[in-house]
Amino acid sequence: MANAELWDRRLIRPRIYGGQERTIEQLGGYAVQIYLGNRLICGGTLVSSRYIVTSAHCFASVSDYTQYHVVAGETETAMYFPTEDSKNSVLKLKIHPKYERTQFIADIAVVSLSIPYKKPNVNYLPLCSQKPAAGNVATVSGWGVSEYYHDTLRAMKVPLIDETECSRKMERTMPDNVICAAGYNGRTLCHGDSGGPLVINGELCGISTWTSKCGNHDMPDVFMSVYYYRDFINKTIADMRK
Repeated sequence: MANAELWDRRLIRPRIYGGQERTIEQLGGYAVQIYLGNRLICGGTLVSSRYIVTSAHCFASVSDYTQYHVVAGETETAMYFPTEDSKNSVLKLKIHPKYERTQFIADIAVVSLSIPYKKPNVNYLPLCSQKPAAGNVATVSGWGVSEYYHDTLRAMKVPLIDETECSRKMERTMPDNVICAAGYNGRTLCHGDSGGPLVINGELCGISTWTSKCGNHDMPDVFMSVYYYRDFINKTIADMRK
């Protein structure tokens, strides 16, 4: 088993490598961009007009979460539209109290936005209603690189693998709070867009958290299981509404 220091060096923020361009409307309007200042750092998913689920490590480097803002309803990144008109500031943030990224534990966060979205091309997803099974085909999406740098939303289909196969490929025992996807012909996650959605049958079932190397389909991509953490998400949103 690889030690924590080795895995920490290999923790790479995922982006879509390969896949096909999609407009935000074609995708369904649920994916969002998360910025620190003017820098796109992560993706996320709307689960209501005001609440986003994303990765905890997106917020690990800065303690003042008011420096972050969210953009929804846009196909391209901030280079191509007026960000001041599109920014929605972070009002509240809750990182899972058991978050431990090097062990693939609880890399999940809930964000409350300052203003509820009412744009016609913005939508949200229900949380996963059952544990995803190996063999299911999911959709992942993000703003990132293909073979070249890219600033347009891309999406691709990915097949899920079981925990035994994932652990074998990762050369460590993987916890049951993760979902693994692998074996899709050079199309993988890549640098810079953690927190993005893994969607099955119109439900948010995973949050992208880890990838090995862009285009390396020998290693799986790892997602936090939304089904596993659905109680945390629901309770956090209920508390934020108080």
